[in-house]
Amino acid sequence: MFTGPLSVVDGRYLRFYVYPDVFTLCAALTIGYWYATTRIGPARGGVTTRRQAVWWYSSVATVFVFAEWPIHPLAEHYSFAIHMLEHEVLSFAAAPMMLLGAPDWLVRWAVVERPWYRVVQVATRPFMAGSIYAVVILVGHTPGVVNETTHNEPFHFGMHLVLYLASLALWMPVINRMPEFSNLGRAGTLLYLFIVTIPSLPLTMMLIFSTHVLYTAYTGGPEYLGWSYKADQEMAGAIMGAAVQIEVWVLAAYHFFAWWEEEQREARQLDGQAVWDDIAVGPVPRASR
Repeated sequence: MFTGPLSVVDGRYLRFYVYPDVFTLCAALTIGYWYATTRIGPARGGVTTRRQAVWWYSSVATVFVFAEWPIHPLAEHYSFAIHMLEHEVLSFAAAPMMLLGAPDWLVRWAVVERPWYRVVQVATRPFMAGSIYAVVILVGHTPGVVNETTHNEPFHFGMHLVLYLASLALWMPVINRMPEFSNLGRAGTLLYLFIVTIPSLPLTMMLIFSTHVLYTAYTGGPEYLGWSYKADQEMAGAIMGAAVQIEVWVLAAYHFFAWWEEEQREARQLDGQAVWDDIAVGPVPRASR
């Protein structure tokens, strides 16, 4: 039996509880974006499109849904598979959506014009961003860290924050179009997307093929979700492997076909220019006899 705001009745029901740290963070992101786009942006001549606003608010909504009740307590105390789902959604959905929702003027105001610009610039370079994310993933899934997050709420929130910031850095080279930060281009993006999947592969194999349960914190409660502790761990590995691979392959396909279309467009323009040049020079003069 758990006590406090996470009380369980008959091992099956979690009492409703709003986590104030998550609620405050999401409220700050929502109100702050509204104020920036309606007050600061217009004063600077910045424009925010409706699509960008939808991306941003969708990102905040995703963070709220997957970091609040009931997913948060389920992930924290009962199921490592749900814990993994929570992390994958934050890293591979909410983080890139937030970057898509941030207009260039907002990034310049919030980052480029601030003292931490150089730190962010270095952290979002492809090699550094991929390395930071790999370290966070590998360290964050060690048994000691995972077990600590199940009973230490401030530590759990801090790990989520570190993961989310690492995910923003990870996606910045792919989404960024600003000259102040690194941009990979189509070919570089394809290579980068496949490289960043490497850290998740050994973790996926470890979770699926391990002969015992790695995280003892998830073995103390009732198996009321319908699967065993070992099956729960295997499902977590499947979620990690599937989520990362599916999104990377979809994005890789998008960038490949976009790259191919750009190449075809340039080829058509060159062909058209060649035909126009042939017409513009007039008839070929006859060779002298």
